[in-house]
Amino acid sequence: MKLINISWGLALAAVFTLIACDDEVEVNIPEVSAPVLVSTTPENGSSSVRRGDITISLTYDKNVFFASSYVDQLDFTGGTLVSADVIGSSNTLTVNVNVPERETQCTLTIPAGVVTGPNDMPAPAVTLQFSTVALDKSLVNPSAIPAAQNLYNYLLEIFENQTLSAMMADVAWNTDEAERVFQWTGKYPAINCFDYVHLNSSPANWIDYNDITPVRDWWNNGGIVAAMWHWNVPTSGEAALSTEETVIGSWDALQLNSDAAKAVFARAAVGDRIVVQISDLGEGAQGSFKDGSSWAGLVDEAGTSYEYFDISGDSYALTLDAATLAAVQANGLIISGQNYTITGVTLEGVPGSEYNFYAENNAFDAANALVAGTWENEVYEADMAEIISYLTLLQNEGIPVLWRPFHEAAGGWFWWGKDAASFKALWIDMFNRFQQAGLNNLIWVWTSETGDDDWYPGDNYVDIIGRDLYGNAADDCASQYATLSGTYGNKMVALSECGYGESTESTVGLISEQWAAGARWSWFMPWYDADDATTFHSDEAWWKDAMDQEFVISRDELPAWQ
Repeated sequence: MKLINISWGLALAAVFTLIACDDEVEVNIPEVSAPVLVSTTPENGSSSVRRGDITISLTYDKNVFFASSYVDQLDFTGGTLVSADVIGSSNTLTVNVNVPERETQCTLTIPAGVVTGPNDMPAPAVTLQFSTVALDKSLVNPSAIPAAQNLYNYLLEIFENQTLSAMMADVAWNTDEAERVFQWTGKYPAINCFDYVHLNSSPANWIDYNDITPVRDWWNNGGIVAAMWHWNVPTSGEAALSTEETVIGSWDALQLNSDAAKAVFARAAVGDRIVVQISDLGEGAQGSFKDGSSWAGLVDEAGTSYEYFDISGDSYALTLDAATLAAVQANGLIISGQNYTITGVTLEGVPGSEYNFYAENNAFDAANALVAGTWENEVYEADMAEIISYLTLLQNEGIPVLWRPFHEAAGGWFWWGKDAASFKALWIDMFNRFQQAGLNNLIWVWTSETGDDDWYPGDNYVDIIGRDLYGNAADDCASQYATLSGTYGNKMVALSECGYGESTESTVGLISEQWAAGARWSWFMPWYDADDATTFHSDEAWWKDAMDQEFVISRDELPAWQ
């Protein structure tokens, strides 16, 4: 037992000895370098930072610590410092600021040691400078005529300090609605907007865009000209040759050699199909395609004769090759045979005769408009040539135009709103073609649906952002304005259409209320009202409120353009 006690005593003595000597042991703690700033967002020296609420991110090479009580030690000039924090275990310090104005020089200063790394190693001082975005000072078309650049300069001068009044033409090509505003208020709107909606009918005795008298008179009277294009296209890739019912007995025939039929054939191409709709087939029913002048059976390049052939089902067709196309274009067509009834004849592969701009029930495919060989491309090419000729008439008069094509695309209700990719391709193609044609009098206005950034053609193709609002209260108008003004900070923003909203059963907020709420539109434009309207996009009271505001510009207050 004594031996055992001695052993335990020796052990305890050894422990006490180690404890007594513990303060003499050197502990080696690895050295840690100070945090090094790796990157910032925005980058130092950035000159086009979006105004409003801005998040500044400072990323270091290792995790950092920032005490919330140190916020007061940060210095920010150019706006308001809102907050700063390192969220969780992170190597990024986030600083939130608000800069309400464009073209503002901003500086963030973080003193040394306010940000620390592992082992409380102090990070060096940081100075970050940037400036908020400026409005584009030049038009996207570098060859713009002086009158267009002068108008744009004026818009820049008044933007967010004053707003221009505008009115949509009644249907297309007049200033009737502007006259009504004058009768109500004693003032004309500063802008009148025209529409090439009837392009497919012009020139005609009731609409002829070659007659630019309404536009020229408005300009010569000191007004600003805007124009848009509800682009009506054929609703299908077929044209009706006959819709009448024709009974084909032994020697009966349907003759398609009138001027109207030949006009349809003139638009046909190799590969198009003549389709005959049929019913009441009798025993031994046969069809026949014959030359419209000689009654001889058509023969194609392969030597196939279409004098007589057996038929069944509810239709039969002829696919045009070069030989048969030449024959029908020269002489028309006779359809005969025996023992059936023709209920209709169409030419498929060419634009039809029904026109519309709505996507619903419209077979016009925007993606095909730029694809050679499609009937959509045939329409597109012809209409583009025509609109260029009409707009050139305005340029020849030295008239600049606020040009707003393909409006409300992201809404999807127009044929050009199939998808973002096809829309942007159309916009850019039009822009490039117009420049190549020497159209340099246009200021390009893109209409946003808000939240449709994917549809934006790009800063190089757009001068001004537009927004169409119907039935929106003043606060919502201001919210829409703030969103677009923030997203596209280098572009002016206009209320390109407004009026009565069926979903809200009310018109858009008064201009006085919109302005007070912060909606500083470059211009505002109510839609026109039909003569039999019972609800109004803008009535007399709405317009009197607008024209009574000192910040609203009427036509008589515009500079002398000429």
